[in-house]
Amino acid sequence: MSNQKKNKTKGIKIKLINWISTLIVCALSFFVFRGIVSVKQEYNKMFLEMNDYSECDKAINEFRDAEEYLTNQMRLFAVTQDPQSITNYYYEYSTLQRRETALEILELTHVGDEPDTCLKMALRESEYIREIELYSQKLIVEALGNPETIKKDKYYFITLTPEDQALSNEKKIDKARNMLFDSVYLASKDRIVKFSSDALNSLINKTISNQYKQDALISNLYRNSLIAVILLVFASLAFYLMLHFLILRPLYKHIKSIENSGKMKVIGSFETRCIAKTYNSLIEKNEIKASILRHKAEHDFLTGLINRQALDQIKNIFKESQEAIAYLIIDIDLFKHVNDTYGHAIGDEVLKKIGHLLLEQFRTTDYVARIGGDEFAVIMTKFGDSAQSVIQKKIADMNNILQNIQDDLPSVSLSVGVAFSDCGYVDLLETQADEALYRVKKGGRCNCSFYTYNPKEKK
Repeated sequence: MSNQKKNKTKGIKIKLINWISTLIVCALSFFVFRGIVSVKQEYNKMFLEMNDYSECDKAINEFRDAEEYLTNQMRLFAVTQDPQSITNYYYEYSTLQRRETALEILELTHVGDEPDTCLKMALRESEYIREIELYSQKLIVEALGNPETIKKDKYYFITLTPEDQALSNEKKIDKARNMLFDSVYLASKDRIVKFSSDALNSLINKTISNQYKQDALISNLYRNSLIAVILLVFASLAFYLMLHFLILRPLYKHIKSIENSGKMKVIGSFETRCIAKTYNSLIEKNEIKASILRHKAEHDFLTGLINRQALDQIKNIFKESQEAIAYLIIDIDLFKHVNDTYGHAIGDEVLKKIGHLLLEQFRTTDYVARIGGDEFAVIMTKFGDSAQSVIQKKIADMNNILQNIQDDLPSVSLSVGVAFSDCGYVDLLETQADEALYRVKKGGRCNCSFYTYNPKEKK
């Protein structure tokens, strides 16, 4: 009980670290997120204001263009009496109505503001000029005798003064031209330019003022967010150091202890200390049991070669590989006759001898297994283009040794079936090797047969 109580009082719990770190990170993250959202909102406002400025600037310039276009068309008509000029004039005046449209655009966001007031004054001055232009047009049309080719619109209802009506046609045209270039007309044109310029300058000043305010607000939000990010970085660094010394570092040492099959040091947080003590109490028993069971499970007791179960595990590993392999099934010819004639004890000695020969003939990178009573298997890896001839020579050498006996054991021979794969182990290899072995048995035994041969070139 005393030891258990002592264990409970030692070490900081990971749960406590997790709660503290979560609360601090969430709080700082909230401030960072709120700052980002606020900055985004301000940027959206700035973007909308810039779009508004662009639209209003375009509208004011359209107003100016329309005003200038009307003046030019009427002056052109006064000089040339070309009916197309009047058609163009009324298309702009009555159909396009760019001046009125410009004012509507400005009123969407600046109704009652200085830009709106200035542009309305420019429009009133523009309408005054239109009256002069329409009267001028009436004079010219009257002088020309009201031709049908000239479009009749607002001027049609204008009545000339008795003095102007009494003028000759030539003087009517002269007066119409003079009206479009006299000081009254030009002064009115200058006032239109001034009012529209005042509208544009007022719009620019208002946009700049709003931008200064938004820049200051965004800078303040950015500064606060930056402070929160810095605090978050420092907090994260502090949490990392705590995790490193209380969890990661102890776990790393525990992993090293596991890799080196040694005991763990009781260090770090409460949980890592508990893990170390529990592991240390089990490792001694597990190592002894694992050592005994591993050898029994993986090796044939008679020959010392790996058994079928271990070979099946190796096959599964090579199923996930793309490495070229050769699979050999080796059978002792007429082994039953050896057991029947010389007894099982001699048969066992023959099996041991063949197992020893197989280990001598094949490399440490190859896997040699006893998979049945008189049946062996080999998985060969890392071979070159001459694999078939190498295998053929190994089998021939072993058969030569087994048939030219230099001990008290009976003469035996081996029959071998071989199959190749260039993409790891596949279940079809066993069938192919069996078929190759069957051909050897059918052909007189004591030989080697290949089912396929297509190894990849290894560099």
